[in-house]
Amino acid sequence: MKRRVIISVVIFSITILLLPISYAIYQNTVNVSVVTTTGDIICNLSVDTDETYIENNEAFFLITVDNFKTENDKTVITSTDIDYTLTIENTGNTVGLFRYVDEEGNTNTDAEETVTITKRMGKDKTSQQFKAFVTTDTNLKTDVDFKVKLNAHQADMS
Repeated sequence: MKRRVIISVVIFSITILLLPISYAIYQNTVNVSVVTTTGDIICNLSVDTDETYIENNEAFFLITVDNFKTENDKTVITSTDIDYTLTIENTGNTVGLFRYVDEEGNTNTDAEETVTITKRMGKDKTSQQFKAFVTTDTNLKTDVDFKVKLNAHQADMS
């Protein structure tokens, strides 16, 4: 009987002593290392409207997207390529029709209630500008309320 107790205590002690070692082995095999490359994205949007912006009897406004910013007389440029999407759409009850022209002459030929533009900007300091023409389905002078949304993310360079 005494021998059984001693054997049980020895087995129990060995189990207790080996438990941290087996946990350490398990822990080492579960840990995973992940390496990613990210950068600081700088993508600024500005919209310029003026009543005098008229071309071929069509009103327009200017949209500018920059990949840099100036703070305290220092210019900081994005550190990664950027894919961005501009969306021009009506707000409220207005029904404006939008057509854009970019600096390369790309355009959507038919005016639409919602326009989506997808572009890429590199890491060199640059600005991309768009003329967004606005028309309505009436010949009357009409105020059109709109919003321009910018969605930017790091470009997939794989």
